Formats: sequence, C-alpha cells, structure tokens
Amino acid sequence: MAALNLYPYSDVFRCKDIKGSDLILLDRDKLIGMGIKDEFHQKAILTCIDELLNKNEEPSAYVCLSSKTESGGGNTSVAEPHSHNLIQTSFNTLKACEDCGLVTHRTCAATALPFYCSARKSMDGRTPAFQFKPFGQNLCSQFVYTKTTPAPALLMKLTSELENRARKDETLELYSMYSANPPSEQFTALVKSIENVSDLNSLDLSQFSPVVISGVIKKYLRELPDPLIPVQWYEKFIEAQKKKNDEECTVALKQLVDKLPENHKSTLQFIMAHLCRICLMEFARGNKNPPTVLLQALCHILLRPSWDHIINVVYNAQAHNRILEILLFHCEWGERVPEFASAPAIPPRKVSGRMGRLTSDSFSCPEKDKVTSLEDAEWYWGNIKREDVNELLNDTVDGTFLVRDASSKGGEYTLTLRKGGANKLIKICHRDGKYGFTEPYTYNSVVELINHFKTASLSQYNTSLNIKLMHPVPRNNSEEDSAKTEKVDKLLEKLLQANKNLVEKQKESERVSKDFKETSQDVQNRRHALNAFKELVKVFQDQTVIQEKFQNEAQPHEIKNLEHNSELLRNRLAMMKDSCVQLAVTLQIKESYNRTLERELTSLKPEIHSLRRERENTFKNLQKRGFSTAKLNQIINKNTDETVGEIEVDTESLPHNDQSTWLVLNCSREEAEKMLKDKRDGTFLIRKSTNLYKHVLVIVCNGNVNHCIIHETDKGFGFSEPYNIYPSLKDLVLHYATNSLEIHNDLLNTVLKYPIGATYYN
Repeated sequence: MAALNLYPYSDVFRCKDIKGSDLILLDRDKLIGMGIKDEFHQKAILTCIDELLNKNEEPSAYVCLSSKTESGGGNTSVAEPHSHNLIQTSFNTLKACEDCGLVTHRTCAATALPFYCSARKSMDGRTPAFQFKPFGQNLCSQFVYTKTTPAPALLMKLTSELENRARKDETLELYSMYSANPPSEQFTALVKSIENVSDLNSLDLSQFSPVVISGVIKKYLRELPDPLIPVQWYEKFIEAQKKKNDEECTVALKQLVDKLPENHKSTLQFIMAHLCRICLMEFARGNKNPPTVLLQALCHILLRPSWDHIINVVYNAQAHNRILEILLFHCEWGERVPEFASAPAIPPRKVSGRMGRLTSDSFSCPEKDKVTSLEDAEWYWGNIKREDVNELLNDTVDGTFLVRDASSKGGEYTLTLRKGGANKLIKICHRDGKYGFTEPYTYNSVVELINHFKTASLSQYNTSLNIKLMHPVPRNNSEEDSAKTEKVDKLLEKLLQANKNLVEKQKESERVSKDFKETSQDVQNRRHALNAFKELVKVFQDQTVIQEKFQNEAQPHEIKNLEHNSELLRNRLAMMKDSCVQLAVTLQIKESYNRTLERELTSLKPEIHSLRRERENTFKNLQKRGFSTAKLNQIINKNTDETVGEIEVDTESLPHNDQSTWLVLNCSREEAEKMLKDKRDGTFLIRKSTNLYKHVLVIVCNGNVNHCIIHETDKGFGFSEPYNIYPSLKDLVLHYATNSLEIHNDLLNTVLKYPIGATYYN
C-alpha cells in the first residue's frame, strides 16, 4: 500500500483488524463495506494483493517493479535499478517520483510504470525536482509517539517559538494571531525554508512574525490527509455535541477522544494544551473575554467531514464551534483554563432614572420596590415596526435590547437582542398569567423576566445566545412631548416639508435607478464585445502562425503572394489589438461610473426611509391634535403637485378588511391578467398558484400587470425574508395598503390601493 501511495488506508485495515490470511478473501464488495469507495483505489489495492499472492500470470507486464533483469542466458545480472518513489502531487490525478521527477497518472502508477527510476540523486548535485515535504503527510508517518515526542517535530518547534514570542512581547494580540492573514511573501518564504531544511533544529524562525508562524501551523494542520479528529469520527463528534447539557456533552466527547488513534490523540492533546497556554497568557494581560476568535479560526481545521461531504461544514458551523469550546473549556489537557467572563466587557451605560440601578439581586427585592408596569419600563416600545427596531439597534454593541408588541397582536411580545452584529428575535409567550420563552412559563410578568436575564445568560434556552440583557434602548418620549406643545402651524409646515423632501429624494432615486440599469446593461454589452475581440485576436494570431509556416514551405513563385497576405494579417491583427485596448479603457470608465451610481442608490435608501419615518411621525402627531386622515391628505395634495403613495390612512375603514374584495382563489394567471387589464395602478387581487401551491399577489403598476409570490413560513406570510412576519393574508394586505412594495422591488412603486372587488371601485 505504501508503494502505491495508498498508505492513508492503512488505518482502515488496522481498525478492521485485517490480517495477512484475510487478504486472499478481499474483493470489491468487502472493500466497499470497509469504506473504500473510490473505484481506482479498489483496483489498486486488489492489484497489490494479487502481486503479493503471485496471481499474475504475466510478470513482464509489471517489469518496472521487478528487482532485477537478466541479460541473455548468462548468470550475470544488470545492476539493480531503483524503484520509483511516488508521491501525490495533485488532488486526484497525478503522482510524481520524488527522486527522478517522473510524472504519472494514478492508474499508471498502480498498474505499470514505463521505466525504472534513473537515479536517486541528480548527477549535478542539485536538489531533486520532487523531494519530501513535511506538509500533507499522515501523522502516523511523521513521528513515533513517546512522552518526549507527543507531536510531529515541526509542530512542536513552531508552537514553542510562538509561545516564547508571546512571553517576551506582551503587546501581542494572541487570539487574533490565528485569525489574521499572514503576509504572502513571508508566508511563502517560511514554507520554502521548512521544505528545504534538512534538520529542523537549524531552522531559523527569528525573521518571521508570529502571524506568519501561526499561519504555517494552520497550513500544516489543514493539509493533513486526515485531520486531528479523523473524518471517520466526524459524525460521532457531531452527534455527541447535540446533548444540550454541557456536562453530558463533555463526557461523550472525552470518551471519543480516548478512542482516537494514538498519533491523532497525542497531537490533539498537544495542540489543545498549546491553546490553553495561549489563553492563560492572554488572560494574564487583562483580557477576560472568551477566545471566540481563536475557536472560530481553528474549529474547521481540527475537525472536518470527508471531502465528499465537505458541504456539511456550512451546516454544522455552530456544532464545530461548540465541540472545540467544550474540548477546550471542560476537558483535561494538562493545562489550566482561566475562568472567562460570560460576555465581552463593555463600558457601563447610563441607566434611565425610571429604572433605577439594577443589581444582581434586584429581582429578589419586594415587587413594590421595582418597576412593575410594563408601560413604565424604559426598554418597552409598544407597537413599533420591525424596520424601526432594526434602525434603533443598528451599529449597537452586543447585549443591547428592547421589547415590543408581537406582530400577531395576541397579547404576546417580542424581545429583540443584538448578538454577533445581528438582531436576534425571541418570542415572549404567556399562559395562565405566566410569561417565559419556553414551557413551563415561570415569570409573573415581562418585567420580571427581563430583570432576571439582566443577570443570567440566555444560553439555557439557546446555546448560541451566551449573553445577558445588558443595554436597554430607552424609549425617548421627548419628541412626543414637544409635539404636544408645538404650534399646529409649525407641525403642518414640518409635515409639508418632510413630504416635499421625500418626493424629491424618491424622484432622485428613480433617476439614479434608471441610470444604473442602463449603465449596467451597457457594461454587460461592452464586456461581451471585449471578449469577442479577444477571441478574434486569437484567431488572427493562429492564422499568422499558419501563414508563416506556409511561407517557409512555399515555392519561390508563391512567396510574393504569401508575403502580401502576411502583411494584411499583421495589419488586421494590430487593428484588433488597438480596438481591444480602447474598448478595455472605455469599459473600465463605464464600470467605475456604474459603481458610483450603485453607491449613490444605496446611500439614498436610508435617507428615504428616514424621511418617510419623519413624515409618518408628524402625521400621527397632527392626528392626535384633532386632524383627520382625509384632511391631512387634502392639505398635502393641495401643496404638492405629485405626492407619494404612502400617506397615512385609517386602515379600519378600508375595504381591504373584507377578504372577499381581493381574495380570488379559483383564478388562473390568464384570468387574473384579464380582470386587471386597463385598471388603475394599485388595483390588485390575490389568487392561488396552480403550480407552486402558494398565494400570488397580482397588481397593476406603471400600466403593467405584475405577479408576486407570497411565501408562507412558520413565522408568517410575506414576500421575502426577513419580512415573512404577517400572521394572515389580511394582515399582509393591510400593511401594504399603506406601505409601498418598492422595498421588495424597485419597479413596484405602489401600495395595495384598490381591491378588485371593492364596491366603491366598481
């Protein structure tokens, strides 16, 4: 197996306890049962077994593998040549002789090589083209485990150097060393130095930075044919981490580690001990945070599935993190692990006076000494839109939170928490006067629940939420208070100005969007033209070569015409090259302009959202001062030539509340288009899709009939994530009766204005 470079399967033979007497019984089906599914590898192993058992009737077919050749009929034998020393040089096809440089396919290497290895060393004393490399070799072939040699020599030297540097330089950020990308030139230089050195003791690492050294450690571990946790153990480790209790998970993982092959187990212990020492040094420098960055950088290197199922790395990303976290924090590696803080240390935030100072025992105080009313809690925002919540929590630190009414309107609430740079939505349920995240519900109020998790981690409900509710977003009522005292004329002026600014920004957005689409199409056409020119240049170059060949072989009377043709070809080729250069320059300018438009369009979207929100708030404040919706719409329409289709309306009086006005289930695509033909923009209906078994919104916009699929998920109805939040089709229709569909499609600048079956419309 070693001769055929199939040594990686030796561990499989050991695990299956295959003895020499069992070889004669091996066949293709038994190899498949052992997990060897590669057809070529199966044939190679069976060929090797046949060779051992002398089953081949024609030994001459494998002459390159024989030990000697005989000349004539005499007894004098030719000097015994060396067999090829083959190593794998590409992922799945090529092998090369480490001594003479012969490159061969894997099939040829397994059946018959064309000749013997010519030499063990170059005649001129140079380094052979292919030499042994420390990277990409099996652990069992690199070292023999002893107490003084727990890991490969290269790994021990690199980690020792890294730890010595960390002790001497206290400014090093130890966690980020493994996550940073090393400079490519230094990284390549160190790899070449390692590959060319004959004695690792003479390897000089002083000129290389710690980031480069850690990068080489990752390269070494990543290129192991079988990772530290072998691929055949992958599913067992993934299954073990599914235990919710950390103690049970630790016991299961310890048992699996103890069963690993000796070289893999000892190297894993060595690496984990190294990580423990790194954590201790970083902790001693005052960094009490857990080594999350370090774990994320290594979790896919120490553990991965087989290459056939490598996509599982994406699905099991959290599982990889948890496995490495449990191994590091809860298993014994001969080094102590410090007690990390449960969440990153963030500067204390000023707490609103209404909430008072919260301490670890605040929830144990008498109920009358705490805020008991949900409306008085600074973090409760009532019926606020999800988009507004996202804006409030944008760019905030982890642990920032607020509570709002759930969109289901069933007396439930939604906790929105900032974690890992993203917003996490957690539903607060209630039953029989008790509140909680999961049954059984044990908290008497939402306030009591929130106060508890200000001092306790949410990880007991979700292992990925190892964080506390640390920074509430206070509800600032100063704007509402000022609106109550501000003059009505000022509020009306503010409303008109906000509406005017919104109309202008939307017109600008439409203009930029139109230019962006046109330039995008232009860029695409020019790119196709440039590719065509390049292909044409290749054709002319090929023709020039052919012409020169004919010219060299031509008869004397043919040379003149061929020279004339060659001159024409050269001129055309020069023209093509000039055209390519000019087109490439023009394309670069167009692409730059296109990117500028894209950035401008992106920057306009939050401005439009902010102006729309300002107009809606002013609209609501005027309604509280006695203005009706119709009156405010009349004022806006009177003062602007063109209004935006998202003016606040009274949703309770809309015909949209009657589903029969817009829900047409037994309706095909063609019938829907016929019903909406020549109707005003905003006229709509909802039908049932005949193919996808989903609901489809059919709406008129810009004179065209458009079809939009409505997704139904566990969270609710919607057009796309993360907006699948409406508990019913009616809630979705009422929302988009006052909110434009442009958020999902720039071409749908309209609301659901006219139900097809509404009486007033007919």
